[in-house]
Amino acid sequence: MDLSPTFARHFSRLVSLLIHDAASVDEQKMALRAALAVNKDGAVSLELRGSELRAGDEPIPSVLAGVGDLVERMAANAVTRMHFDKGTSAADMLGTARLLARAVAAGDGGAGLRGALAEMASGSVRVEPEAVASEPEAIAEVPPEPEPLPLQEPEAEPVAQEDAVDALSGAALVTPPGGIEVQDASGVISEARPDPTPSRVTTEIAGLVAEDGGGMFMHFSAANAISDSPESIFERLDRVHGSGEATKLLDDLATLAENAAREGKPVVVADIYHGIVVREAALPEGDIKRAYVLAIRRMAKPTLLRSVAMLLPRRRERLEDYVAVLMRTGEDGADALIEQLTQAQTSEDRRVFFDVLLRLQSGVDALVHMLGDARWFVARNAADLLGEMRAAEAEGPLTELLRHPDDRVRRSATNALMQLSTETALRAIYDAIRDPAPEVRMQAAAAVAARKDGVTASTLIQAIEEEEDGDVQLAMLAALGKVATRDAVDRLVKAAEPERGLFKRKTTAFRIAAVNALAEAKTPAARAALKALESDKDKEVRDTVARVMQFIGRA
Repeated sequence: MDLSPTFARHFSRLVSLLIHDAASVDEQKMALRAALAVNKDGAVSLELRGSELRAGDEPIPSVLAGVGDLVERMAANAVTRMHFDKGTSAADMLGTARLLARAVAAGDGGAGLRGALAEMASGSVRVEPEAVASEPEAIAEVPPEPEPLPLQEPEAEPVAQEDAVDALSGAALVTPPGGIEVQDASGVISEARPDPTPSRVTTEIAGLVAEDGGGMFMHFSAANAISDSPESIFERLDRVHGSGEATKLLDDLATLAENAAREGKPVVVADIYHGIVVREAALPEGDIKRAYVLAIRRMAKPTLLRSVAMLLPRRRERLEDYVAVLMRTGEDGADALIEQLTQAQTSEDRRVFFDVLLRLQSGVDALVHMLGDARWFVARNAADLLGEMRAAEAEGPLTELLRHPDDRVRRSATNALMQLSTETALRAIYDAIRDPAPEVRMQAAAAVAARKDGVTASTLIQAIEEEEDGDVQLAMLAALGKVATRDAVDRLVKAAEPERGLFKRKTTAFRIAAVNALAEAKTPAARAALKALESDKDKEVRDTVARVMQFIGRA
């Protein structure tokens, strides 16, 4: 089985996180671990064909998280193919991802990336530039994996590749003097270069290892293993009377939740999280409650909250329990929910995530940030959510979004601004009535129709006179019917009247739209105009008038 597609998804996410969210250490670790786990079973290759990323012979959808970023960086570095030998070390894989995440100098042509990979001197990661993209024989065969040399110190226990992400030691990153053999984090011996000074690449990777006080890649030792089940720990926790013992048991539960997240057991994570949140809410103020608060703060990590959020559409019977967890964690919980919403595959799942997010009334900052996302559908979804939440603080960014190049995004921004109901938002929507895209003009007309005032009526009347698109004109007539001011009705009466003179410019569809709008207005002047049209020469107009008059009579 070709492992490349699975590897591509995890490696793309790692590169994307390093570009956009360098502080998300836990997520980077998860992505790196997943990529290493796949690569452990075989060599993998990624290829760029135009703007499409392919893994083996399978195209990788650009909508998957991080794929667009990896495509962009491969193209910027003039790389058409990347190959990772089986069992590539964590240091080499992380180093390659870091190199791709760096900004590319103008006119570099990928020389910086290839030079930096040469500095790493691992040989397990190879790239093929554009210049040789048409020569398949250049990487047609992957050289056989060399047998590991015997360890210099037999008593030393080699570190498993699965744990290499948590055990990147200085020896794996910095070349010692004299060119002696060094054991890297995967347990493989390689001949180091004699340069006693750490290269720029190794220093950069070491900097990532040193983040967060040096604890980012802390080794998970056997000492951290917990034999008790969550249920037994909760039973003991319910009986404690001192904050010290409560803290110890809560730490054990947090560790079990973290282990469950790594093992892909979201139900265990959610049950532990909910058990802690429920007990914390029931406690009186005091030292034990403070221990719970600290535990919840420790567990407010993307990896754990993602496990809770992803269960919302899957376990509807526990939905309220999981909502309680996300509410308790505030913005962090909302961020995890937004991530699931943007990645949901079905409309039913999106509806569940959407409804819960509205209940949380959190995550506005994250949604505002998403408005600037290069993917049009992400920006559109964020605009829709901010409108539903009536987030007044998003008024400025939503107004800026009216200049977005994609009209689908501008439509959503228009609708969101109307739901804010502020004067600034309304002025922006009036401007959108003259948007270059007909669909946006129609959306803007529909949005302002809720405002029954003279400014709205005059704006729509002027827009109708200037409008050349027939469908947009019909939408504006419908909007005038909802505004229903005196000026609006007068313009609708004029629109519904038969054309006079030799040359007719009004279409039957235009007149029928005006008739329907008059019926919507329901003012005395509108009723009188409809009565006068009952004997119109155009049969379609007469039939429409008869139908709407029956409707008005029943209303």
